[in-house]
Amino acid sequence: MGRNSFMFGNKGMKQGMLLVCVMADGQALQLVRHACQLQQARAGSWRVLHLDTVSARYASQAVKRDLEQALQLAHVEGAQIVHSNLNLNASGHLMAQIVQQAQGAMVSDVLLGDQATGTVYWPGSGERLSDFTALLGASLPSAQVHVLVAQPRQIRSSGQGAGWTSRPPTIRSWRYWSLPLAILLVCTALGALIADHLHPINLILIYLVGVLYVALQRDLVASVLTVLCAILIFDWIFVEPRWSLKPADPEYFFTFAIALCVGLAVSRLATRARAAAATALALADRAQSLSLMAQSLSTARTPDEIERTLLHAVERGVGAKGRLTLGAVMAPEAPLHPVLPAPDGTYRFGLDATHGPLGVLHVEQLPAERQTAEDLHFLQALSNQAAIALDRCNADLRSQQAAIQAETERVRNTLLAGISHDFRTPLTTIIGAATTVLTQGRQITPEQHEALLRNLLDQAQRLQSLTSDLLDLARLQDGAVRPECEWCPVGELVRDALALVHGGSEAGRVDVLANEDDIVWCDPRLITQAMSNLLINAVQHSPPQGRIGVEVRLGPDDWALSVRDQGLGLLPGQEVEVFRKFHRDASAGSTSGTGLGLAICEVVARLHGGQVSARSDGGAVFELRIPWPANEPRPLDLSE
Repeated sequence: MGRNSFMFGNKGMKQGMLLVCVMADGQALQLVRHACQLQQARAGSWRVLHLDTVSARYASQAVKRDLEQALQLAHVEGAQIVHSNLNLNASGHLMAQIVQQAQGAMVSDVLLGDQATGTVYWPGSGERLSDFTALLGASLPSAQVHVLVAQPRQIRSSGQGAGWTSRPPTIRSWRYWSLPLAILLVCTALGALIADHLHPINLILIYLVGVLYVALQRDLVASVLTVLCAILIFDWIFVEPRWSLKPADPEYFFTFAIALCVGLAVSRLATRARAAAATALALADRAQSLSLMAQSLSTARTPDEIERTLLHAVERGVGAKGRLTLGAVMAPEAPLHPVLPAPDGTYRFGLDATHGPLGVLHVEQLPAERQTAEDLHFLQALSNQAAIALDRCNADLRSQQAAIQAETERVRNTLLAGISHDFRTPLTTIIGAATTVLTQGRQITPEQHEALLRNLLDQAQRLQSLTSDLLDLARLQDGAVRPECEWCPVGELVRDALALVHGGSEAGRVDVLANEDDIVWCDPRLITQAMSNLLINAVQHSPPQGRIGVEVRLGPDDWALSVRDQGLGLLPGQEVEVFRKFHRDASAGSTSGTGLGLAICEVVARLHGGQVSARSDGGAVFELRIPWPANEPRPLDLSE
């Protein structure tokens, strides 16, 4: 699949999101119209990215109207419009914005314009955003980049892997020599027009200007040959005697020498300037790659994501394959910044962090033109960025582990504190009662003896209840218990739950508002335990003569069980706190509970796919809601 694909219509377009990049360049409306045509024949959404650069401030009114109409048309056609305000004339920021939008929205096609913007976005690469399709295509390997030419209105191809500018002609091609030949002809024609008005020596300056232009467009060979040909043509045509190479005035030999020296110096300086521009462009390319990689690493959260980002940056930056070995350490003889590859032809770069080495980057089959010191430093810079990201990832992992350990320690301390308190009180009472009976058995009355034995039995039962609740809660939370749901009559559930509350002695205080023949979906054993816990909690927090209400309601999506008491209600903010393990309401003045009953109710509701809630309404109201099953047909009520 080509990275930079340029075609007319929607041929070759994928079925993902289309990203259209518009700016104040006079071509925005044409781009949006073409995108509308493409959307009529393709599936998927599309987005318009408005790149608001500094050059937009100096655009003409016609260009501004074109951009405004384009954004209005995109809005009417249902496109997502994203505005990006850039206060810099730097293509790196433009490319970063486009790449960020494309990666965040899973874009499959990017549409750019080819109209001149009036602002140089990259040194030596013209004034068109489309000059950077190679970089954009490399940054988005899963997307295709399309360029719409302003005139004529069609899509042209730049070819896969195109560079920053068009490829320069070779020395053996006709295009290479056509420019020097054309420059010599133009200079000769211009000299012929003004030869009658100037001294012939002045005409040599015209040729020097032409030599400068050739030096800027071609290499040193073309400029030197142009200088020599210019001197020969000048001597042959404009120096007396004309049409010969033997000047009558010997001073012309001095002129020829000066012209040759100046031409060679200009050619040399121009060649150095071109080399410096190419070096600056390569540096900018590497800086752009580092910037894009840093942006990608900022969102990477796992070592696998960091590895994919690093290897993609290596392939994009130097055109070589790489592999990352995490946890490996470079050999002591391996240099940190290698200049020579290993015997197997592989370059290795260490990923070092503050806590030690994290791994080694292996770059294989590095192209010969990329085996320069600058490219090797570039690969080491990529490795350093990956090392920082891996170090951050490891730090996050250590932080999460520390948080888990702290939470585990907190839960363990809470559990130990709750168990120690709830076990110590009844054990102390049991020991005291048993000691009294053993040491003063003959000195106490039969009534006192019976009271001590009853107290001892109550505390033993309390210990048994606490142990049973702890075991039940542990089994429920560990997943050892799975609900075995069935259709159950409401009357049986309520009667079984009342029987568990103090042996049914509190049944006279309970008002049941439910149809005994209603059928509900639940695990009867778990729901009975949860209902009994809610009733015990209501008895403990109600006055001695207070009434307790139990209501069962059947809804279209679920059924609800609510238990209401006539106590003091819940304090503000306790609606969630009451379901924590070992939580007790200090204002109720009751210490007989284990603090685990409501926590068990919360786990039972969660196992049924439902939820339990608490609120105050003249007292405390606890409501358990269980959804109806999706694949179990609901039977007819027995009352029908």
